[in-house]
Amino acid sequence: MSTWFNSVDIYCERLDASFWAEPFNAISNLSFIIAGFFLWRLSSSLSNLMAILMILIGLGSFSFHTFANRLTGLLDVLAIALYLLIFAFLIPKQWSRSSIFIQLGSALLFIISIVCAQLLISHLKPDLPWLPSGIYLGAWLALMVYALMTQYSNTSAARFLWLAAIVFSFSLLSRQLDMPLCDFIGGSHWLWHLLNGLTLYLTSYGLCLKQCPKLL
Repeated sequence: MSTWFNSVDIYCERLDASFWAEPFNAISNLSFIIAGFFLWRLSSSLSNLMAILMILIGLGSFSFHTFANRLTGLLDVLAIALYLLIFAFLIPKQWSRSSIFIQLGSALLFIISIVCAQLLISHLKPDLPWLPSGIYLGAWLALMVYALMTQYSNTSAARFLWLAAIVFSFSLLSRQLDMPLCDFIGGSHWLWHLLNGLTLYLTSYGLCLKQCPKLL
């Protein structure tokens, strides 16, 4: 059990095991809190749910970039996974045809895309170490599929999903460049947080577009 509390050092900014060893990586998690605040102001049960999930991501990531151990890393991943699964389950509500079975199928296909992407990345990683994590690559590919599906029933919502996919591509790039840019600008993981806050806001905004009163 003690291994869960062993210090983790996988980012450029961290030079020791102290709480405040990653100040930029930690503070940049405010992007999730701010995005959640603006989403909460849309005043619907759906926007409130997505806002809470975004804030949980910010808190989970903040804990990982301060305490930096396997347990806080797990909390970080679980918060992200929860948001992604709920989004995948709810996005069919923006489509012309939606049912509980379509929603469950959407969530299942999302999980399959993550698993397939992870298997592909694991196979290619030895020769291409710069490739992103399978969970994030799978999420990016799934987001583009959801944007395409939404395009046929709600072009306004799809516009925000496409924009989120574009922002997320730069977000992934900033995550992968953290160590390569370490000696030049001290890493870029903080930019991953800022761009992800925007990405999640755009995806949630698109999800809420037909259901939040203040957007009508």
